[in-house]
Amino acid sequence: MVATPTYHDDRLRAMAEGEIFNTITHGKNTMLSYADKLSPDERWAVIAYVRALQRAHHATLDDVPPEHRGDLK
Repeated sequence: MVATPTYHDDRLRAMAEGEIFNTITHGKNTMLSYADKLSPDERWAVIAYVRALQRAHHATLDDVPPEHRGDLK
């Protein structure tokens, strides 16, 4: 069994959304296609969710609006 790469890997963070969409649609290597399980809108929603997770994982205090920084502690 091949290890699944983390979504926080720099290679995947730099990957174009269209390439991710293509991978979800057609599969790649041992990953099967999800075209019959997810509509195109759902595939784009998965990509948006992954991007939100990536951004949150690499967030800094500068990403928080100044008026909300005090709420963090």
